[in-house]
Amino acid sequence: MGCKKDPPGFTIDNLNDGKIGCFGHAGMGFYSSYPVNSWPGFESCLARGADGTEMDIHMTRDSVLVITHSSDLKETTTCSGAISDLTWADITDCNLKSIFFKDAKLLSLDEFLQKLDNPKQYIFTWDIKFKEFNQTYYGVYSRAIQKVVIKNDLFGRVFIENPFGDFLHHLQMNGNGAKLFLLSDNFEEGMEEVLDRGLFGLSMHSKHISQEQVKKAHSQGIRITIYGVLTEKENYAAIEKCPDYIQTDNINYLVKVFGKFNRNNGFVHSITK
Repeated sequence: MGCKKDPPGFTIDNLNDGKIGCFGHAGMGFYSSYPVNSWPGFESCLARGADGTEMDIHMTRDSVLVITHSSDLKETTTCSGAISDLTWADITDCNLKSIFFKDAKLLSLDEFLQKLDNPKQYIFTWDIKFKEFNQTYYGVYSRAIQKVVIKNDLFGRVFIENPFGDFLHHLQMNGNGAKLFLLSDNFEEGMEEVLDRGLFGLSMHSKHISQEQVKKAHSQGIRITIYGVLTEKENYAAIEKCPDYIQTDNINYLVKVFGKFNRNNGFVHSITK
């Protein structure tokens, strides 16, 4: 490839009609000046031409889904405490720790979706995180997810990632309209569970999956998401494997490669109501 705006010099063979979905990792990525899992980061990512974005989800004590990577608020916000021990009212005024975006607030998933003019034009990957492992808790979490999907009419527009097959099976039985991906760092073990449970796809770090393994998954009807890519070289290496979706910490590069970059709307305040 001659320059970073050129298209890939090979045919993409995958289960997504020969296209690779371009998703930002927690918005603009963990190495951006934008705070991760923040409205400014998500807005900028989507406005630049991304097909969607990945985001990390935790659930409060009163079953509100909150967008944040860490279970302990003190790691990324001005507040403290475990999200699962607090209600949404307890944390609604928490600001994210950020040098450049001091007014960025902790977001509930519903707040984020309400900020978008048309959420249905994107695909959202929700990386579901939790600490409890029992069917009762799975049921509460599943109903909270279903409530958000129904309210925002996002059937088929949500990918859910989680490393625990039992939880994904619970979501599957609940029928909430999301497409389910098993998070795994072992291809063979991950594929076995995905096939046994009839899940939609497998999400893996780029360093743990090869082009041949992606092809093997496709031969069995399993979609592949690759994450863990930052540099142009890492992004291009991920593209060469022909996955169906890539979550990148360098969304600018990825959308330029595929001619999706929106030159006029690559900054904040471009897709809000």
